[in-house]
Amino acid sequence: MRELVYLVGQISPKFEITYQWRKNVIDYFNEVANAAHQIYFINPCSNNFNKKVLEKAEYAVTKTKRSNGIDLLVPKDKSYVKRSTIGLVNMNQYDPEKPLIGSFFELAWYYDYPAKAIIGFADDLGSYMCQHPFVQQSVSTWCNNEYEACELLEKYFVDVDSL
Repeated sequence: MRELVYLVGQISPKFEITYQWRKNVIDYFNEVANAAHQIYFINPCSNNFNKKVLEKAEYAVTKTKRSNGIDLLVPKDKSYVKRSTIGLVNMNQYDPEKPLIGSFFELAWYYDYPAKAIIGFADDLGSYMCQHPFVQQSVSTWCNNEYEACELLEKYFVDVDSL
């Protein structure tokens, strides 16, 4: 069976890790050749807008301006939640100036789809953000990092009989 995994988490042009963890996940499954044809990804950073933002290391929304087209962000991300079969959610807040507002919205949207598996991970699973009842009710299971989450995805969602 094919799974479409949406990579949810903070995106900040000032912290490359917000892009790198997504690459780590995709690379993991590209290296596991047997699983590569069963796990697909929606990477919200893989578009021209985010590539330009990363090059400039500027926020798309500031106190004084908003990037042209940024109003498409909410419907675009909601469509990603609807299309995906699994959400992989990084609850780390790497950029202290940028709260996880988008990630919280996406978790709320996933809550409306209880059949979709949500795998969350964070450096500190005991943090307020991870322990909050809204987050706890939305996340199916927790891991310590993206690699544990990849192993879990591979273990439960890669059909070995079809390989």
